[in-house]
Amino acid sequence: MIRQLYGIARELTGDINRELDSYRVKGVDSLLFLTYRCTSRCKTCNIWKRNADKDAELSWTEWKTVLERLRDYGIRTVEIFGGDALLRKDVIFEMIRFCSDNGIRTYFPTNSILMDKETAEGLVEAGLDTIYFSLDAVASDNDVVRGVNGAFDKVRNAIEAVADARNGSEHPKIIICSTLSNMNFESFGEIVSFLKDYPVDAVYPRLVTEFSANNIDASTIDGVRPDPYFVTSEDRSHLFSPEQTRRFHEIVDGLKSGDRQGPYINFQGIDFAPEDAFISGEYGFRRCLVCSTLVTVAPNGDVTPCPFYPGFVIGNLFRRDALVEIWGSRRHREFISLQRRNMIRICSNCIMPTFYPTLRDRLRYYITRTRDKISF
Repeated sequence: MIRQLYGIARELTGDINRELDSYRVKGVDSLLFLTYRCTSRCKTCNIWKRNADKDAELSWTEWKTVLERLRDYGIRTVEIFGGDALLRKDVIFEMIRFCSDNGIRTYFPTNSILMDKETAEGLVEAGLDTIYFSLDAVASDNDVVRGVNGAFDKVRNAIEAVADARNGSEHPKIIICSTLSNMNFESFGEIVSFLKDYPVDAVYPRLVTEFSANNIDASTIDGVRPDPYFVTSEDRSHLFSPEQTRRFHEIVDGLKSGDRQGPYINFQGIDFAPEDAFISGEYGFRRCLVCSTLVTVAPNGDVTPCPFYPGFVIGNLFRRDALVEIWGSRRHREFISLQRRNMIRICSNCIMPTFYPTLRDRLRYYITRTRDKISF
């Protein structure tokens, strides 16, 4: 109990600080796209369909300049992202090592397709803090969702490789992320059961996100159209029906209340989602902390206030700009003002405020959790 209370207090303290930084328009964390290229063919994401320009991707020497500018500004965390960031093994190990040497925490999500024993050892040796493995179902059902044969075996082998490479250490933390949709929500209990024999620190179930075509079309800013990657890559939606939503809540309630074995499940991503998000993909407009505190950097060094607006560029950290010169600039603040006035339609479909909640949303979550425990 004491450990849980300490964790909650630490989380709330972080939320308070992020709120203050948001009002100051101060970058705190960074999301670095090493590439838009991807080895998965996921049904719930279309980033792999982008016309990614490999030649525009920065080299390690160029990324080092970007990292030095992030460090000098005071950025405290780096999430190494893609596409499939392991397509950039010429960069990723050096990037993690630089961050580790400079007191910057590193987070790395992976589909595991290019993970092998040598890669796992390299990530651990470089000082990676947290690794997120994407796992959406068990056995061949996972392969269907991810669009690649053998994807499940890749994830299982990758978890084992990283666990072995840790050699008794607690780092990197091993987190499992499951994107749940109408294709696989019934499998979530099987995922949890499968993981009970693995040294997994936590499981993060995430609700599928779909940006509507109408909202995308209505969200052009200064001639820049958004390009969100959380869009179905098929000709059909993967959102829930009302009946599937009820069934999924039953599954979640059972996992919360039942006497089960397995890793800790962080349900915040599900609990923060309103009912409409399951069925229509609508979260409603919420104040976004991402556009004011999360520095998103494209594969060519461009900086944007939102990962879903790669074309809304406020500067470039490799070619010319120090972060202090562009983060909080007039163009940047105009974007934030539009978001806070609910003028960007795609914000109503966005799941990012679930990952970076306001203090008010976090307090509401803990109040709801306390009430639910009392009712049980």
